[in-house]
Amino acid sequence: MAKVVPPKGWHQDQDASYDICGNTLVPDGFTFENAESIMYVRALYKPRMPETKSLNKLIADDKKEFLQEKPDIVIADVGVINAADGKKFRSFTFFPKNKGDWEQVAYGEEGDFYLIFTLSSKKKKGFDKTQGIFTNLILGYKE
Repeated sequence: MAKVVPPKGWHQDQDASYDICGNTLVPDGFTFENAESIMYVRALYKPRMPETKSLNKLIADDKKEFLQEKPDIVIADVGVINAADGKKFRSFTFFPKNKGDWEQVAYGEEGDFYLIFTLSSKKKKGFDKTQGIFTNLILGYKE
């Protein structure tokens, strides 16, 4: 499980973290099930993914999967976020044209792991409110 310190006003939802095999963060007073916005971090062990030869392949496969599940989604490259230890995370938004979750996903690498930071919100207003917290989570991350 990727280790991150929950931002002020957030906590780890342990049940959800175990369910997704990642570190799930939710606003204080909420759970994974009832929060408008959540953030989670997953570390994928590269040797268990021999078909994924690079971070670019991981990103391409993720985009393809998103589009298969939600064909009306709009994917945009929103640049690079530099973590505290200098690692670079390529960041993309996945926004619905109509209904759906508003998401931002940042992809990076650390040794034998691909790291994926995700912000997911049920509403655009929640996404906008949480986006800065999400960016700061990555900016403060270090191995």
